[in-house]
Amino acid sequence: MHYYTKNIGDYRRDTMQLSLLEHGIYTTLIDHYLLNEKPLPLNQSQICWLIGAKTEEEKIVTSNLIEGFFEETDKGYIHKRCDEEIATYHSNLEVRRTNGRKGGVAKNQTPTKHLGNQEPITNNQKPVLDRFEEFWNNYPHRNGNKRTKKDSMDWWKKQSLDTITIVLKATKNYKKYIEKCHNDNVFDGGVPDPIKYLKKERYLDEIDVKPTNSAFAGGHK
Repeated sequence: MHYYTKNIGDYRRDTMQLSLLEHGIYTTLIDHYLLNEKPLPLNQSQICWLIGAKTEEEKIVTSNLIEGFFEETDKGYIHKRCDEEIATYHSNLEVRRTNGRKGGVAKNQTPTKHLGNQEPITNNQKPVLDRFEEFWNNYPHRNGNKRTKKDSMDWWKKQSLDTITIVLKATKNYKKYIEKCHNDNVFDGGVPDPIKYLKKERYLDEIDVKPTNSAFAGGHK
């Protein structure tokens, strides 16, 4: 996952006792957990290396936070709130993918929320290649070789009008999201090549381009 929400009230309630250093390290642990979608390793020295805890104080704080907010299991240190967030993310993602293939939206998902202010593209508005060039010009990473663009165009030609509409809107939002990550010096998880973005249906991923605090929502186990 490259994005998650924060419930400020829950977070403050569960972490009021933490110092500013502890807040920073705890947030970094959560970010690493969710980005990789798996428990932290059982070797605490390895965890310190993964999150950049260098000083003795940072290592001690990291160990204390792991003991206080994570649960040791055979699979590693788990965080129940993180696991819930990951499960919810994948559940929603599967719904969006299913409805994207059908060209519709879920009962609990409104078209305005899914498509925003996208104006419907009709058959007589733009030729297919113009729509593709609109996608290509808006996509935040266009360093692929000629084969990448050709493969992307071949994929594009096989899609329904509903799918093209969704992709165009999603790409514009994705560009804003990447720009915001760069402006805020936040790691965006890496921008995939255009053909991977299309074939793996990354345009159905949930993102939020509104200003947001990058700290984690929800509190501890």
